[in-house]
Amino acid sequence: IMAAAQAKWDEHEAYEELLYWDDLIQRGHRLHPHDYDRYEELRYWYDCLCYEEDLRQYHDYLAAIEEIEGQMQHETCPRPYDRHVMAKHSDIYPSARFLDAVQMIISHVEHALKTVSDQMDATPSDEQGRVLRGVMRVGLVAKGLILKGDKDLELVLLSSKKPTVALLKQVTEKLVVELEV
Repeated sequence: IMAAAQAKWDEHEAYEELLYWDDLIQRGHRLHPHDYDRYEELRYWYDCLCYEEDLRQYHDYLAAIEEIEGQMQHETCPRPYDRHVMAKHSDIYPSARFLDAVQMIISHVEHALKTVSDQMDATPSDEQGRVLRGVMRVGLVAKGLILKGDKDLELVLLSSKKPTVALLKQVTEKLVVELEV
C-alpha cells in the first residue's frame, strides 16, 4: 500500500511539475536546456500515460461491445437497427493494431524532432534559446477521432523564430536522417 501511495504521489508531483513548465512556456519564458529536457521527458511521460488510458478505455469499450453482441445473439427478437449500427461501427472504427501503429509512428516522429532540435541548438546561432520549441498533436490525432483508413496525421512544430523555407529545408533534411536511424 505504501509503494502504491508513493507511486501516486510521484505521478502527482510529475504532473504538477509539467503544469509548472507549461505555464512558464505559455508566459513566454525560455527554459535552460536541462530544464527543457526535463520538460520534454515529462511531456512524453504524460502523453504515454494518456495513450495507455485511451487504450484501456478502448479495450473496455470493445469488451462492452462484445457483451452487447452476445446479449443480442441470445435475444429472441433482436432489433435490426442495433445490428446495423454495430456493423457500421465496425466498418469505421480502426483496429487496436492500427491505433498502436499510429501511436508508435507519432512517438517516433516526436522523438526524431526532439533530436533534430538538439542538433540544431548544438550549432552556433545568432539568437540564444532553442530554434525548435516543441511539437503539438493537432486535428484528429489530438482529439482521438481517428477512423479506419485515416492516413493524414497532423503535428505542428513550434519554432522560436518565423518559419522560413530555409528552416523548413534544414529541419526536413535532419528529420529524414533521424527517421532513417
